[in-house]
Amino acid sequence: MKISFDRVRSILFDERASGTLTEIPSELYRNVHEEIERMYRDLYESGDPLSDRSQDLIRQIESFKSYIQEIFVIRTSRIIELATAKGNGDTIEREVMRMMISEERELFETVSKAVLQARMSLVDLRSRKKTLVFEEMAEAEEAEEEVSPLGMTPIRLIAPVEPFMGYDGRTYALMVEDIVTLPTPNASVLCDRNIALNIRIRK
Repeated sequence: MKISFDRVRSILFDERASGTLTEIPSELYRNVHEEIERMYRDLYESGDPLSDRSQDLIRQIESFKSYIQEIFVIRTSRIIELATAKGNGDTIEREVMRMMISEERELFETVSKAVLQARMSLVDLRSRKKTLVFEEMAEAEEAEEEVSPLGMTPIRLIAPVEPFMGYDGRTYALMVEDIVTLPTPNASVLCDRNIALNIRIRK
């Protein structure tokens, strides 16, 4: 589908003026590339690169390239910003998502997933803590019982509890939904008071 120079310039001006994404034709980039190729053919067929028409075509080609590049830079910058926000837990309005063409939505999803994964591995201490706790539980299951004279019991917190010192001399500051291995006497008290659930896997 043919697209005019004025149409592309209008889209660029709208993008510059808007503080968010604007709606663009789904085939905008393809149509611009096809138009540039058509102008190149006209330029080669003219036979005189120094003629006024050839020079005008050259200027239009360069303008087309410049305009579509700026449209791309503006939109991808906004899309990456939106994707970063989503990866950090924000909700993106459906109307904003509708303004993205298919290739831009693919970029959005790729970036948002990458940000989410990075945040979980670098910032979300609860996720890291749970991963370490599960590893500790697995090691505890494989260890001999006599390693600790008190015994250790894995539990999951289901109610708030103030920080306390365990029978092993460690101070525990736990949050609801934390999974941790405690000395059995401490674990028993928390379970008896309906503060925690015993999650030991019976063999």
